Amino acid sequence: MPSVRRTRTSSETASSLAEREQRVRVPTHRRRQARQEAIRRQPARQRVNYEDNYDDNKPTPLLFKILMLVGLILLFFVAGYIGASWVVEFFNRKLLLKPEDRIEKQEDLSSFQNAEHERVTQNAVKAGEGVPQITINIYHVEDDALSETQKKFISRTQEDNIRDAVTELLSLSTVPNTDKIKLLHVFRNGDTAFLDMSGQFVSALDSMGQRKSQLLLTGIVRTLQENFSPIEQVRFLIDSKPPKSGGTVELGRAWKMPKKTS
Repeated sequence: MPSVRRTRTSSETASSLAEREQRVRVPTHRRRQARQEAIRRQPARQRVNYEDNYDDNKPTPLLFKILMLVGLILLFFVAGYIGASWVVEFFNRKLLLKPEDRIEKQEDLSSFQNAEHERVTQNAVKAGEGVPQITINIYHVEDDALSETQKKFISRTQEDNIRDAVTELLSLSTVPNTDKIKLLHVFRNGDTAFLDMSGQFVSALDSMGQRKSQLLLTGIVRTLQENFSPIEQVRFLIDSKPPKSGGTVELGRAWKMPKKTS
């Protein structure tokens, strides 16, 4: 089949030539500006579409609201409790006088129990109400020497009577800050008595000097050895822990009286 060749008319040729000349005549910087403008417009259209899809009126989940409310309540409760405790403690220490019979800490309870026991003991001894009593020879420090004094106490367990004897010994020896020194625990293992003293006991020994401190410990050992059989030696603890080495006297070792030679 013979091919048909289409010839362009003069009008079509003129129009195509005009369009080509118009495209060629567009400056390069104009095309560059048009391309940049299109790039700048594209993110703007995306942001508008995103914001259009966002719903400000969407309700918050109920569970989330409950958790937020519980968290705020706990936060305010803890802050109020800590703040109130701090304020009360501040006023008790700085501005107010605490009554003598108020018990707030373990130290207050121990002091109250010791004072009450001492009061009951003294009243019973003075009244002579037929309460069983024992006489204890107490060896205390006096004028750089050991002096013997007899004291009567209500007969109780051996540990309680040891506590009474040691407390009276410290008082008779005029140990510094005797009212602050506490005998926390007393227990016995065979012929060894363990005395758990408070930390103020070490400070008192340091202030007394080496000679008086050694006399005081010797008086404690002799008092327990002669009045509470089968005790032969004494070991000291400080705040329920083995004492540190060093200091005026060595508290880490067992203290005992030398054996009598015949």
